[in-house]
Amino acid sequence: MHEPASIAILTGLFFTVMLSEDSAIVSGALLALNGVVPAWQAFLACFLGMWSSDFTIYLLVKTGGSRALDSRWGRALVSREKVDLASGWFTRFGGFALIFSRLVLGTRTALLVVSGLMRYPTRRFLAVTCVGALGWLLVIFSLFTVFGPAFLAVFGLRWIIALVALISGGGATVFMIFRRRKERTPQSPPA
Repeated sequence: MHEPASIAILTGLFFTVMLSEDSAIVSGALLALNGVVPAWQAFLACFLGMWSSDFTIYLLVKTGGSRALDSRWGRALVSREKVDLASGWFTRFGGFALIFSRLVLGTRTALLVVSGLMRYPTRRFLAVTCVGALGWLLVIFSLFTVFGPAFLAVFGLRWIIALVALISGGGATVFMIFRRRKERTPQSPPA
């Protein structure tokens, strides 16, 4: 392929990851599988897009979000003690949560925001998100290398699985809330 075309494709992958991570990764893997661009270049473009996107969200929230928490409105919603408690928890377990958030749909962006709000250490954040992005890309690129385009069907199933997990988890939560309320309600003795 011509050099300018490859650069345009790789640049497109880099920026597309910031808008739609799954679409860009699948596109990069399929482009590499079909020999349009070398696999390492598609991998690197996706990785750098993922990592810089994660860091951008983290920095924006870390610089602006803490002011929001310290504002009158923020203090009315969440006490400083709860923020400190959550910050301690996130310092201990946030790295694992950030790494595995790539596997659980809908959690990554929320955890990026929380890591900024909790002022998770920047160096640790960069290391953890590097590991998470590399691991996720290795899995996806490897599966597309082994199964080819047929893996698209399996990859799409994760959205269905996430929806089922969300609905069943939500249902279970509502059930438990009503059950606990019922247990707390004093029962009058039979007459």
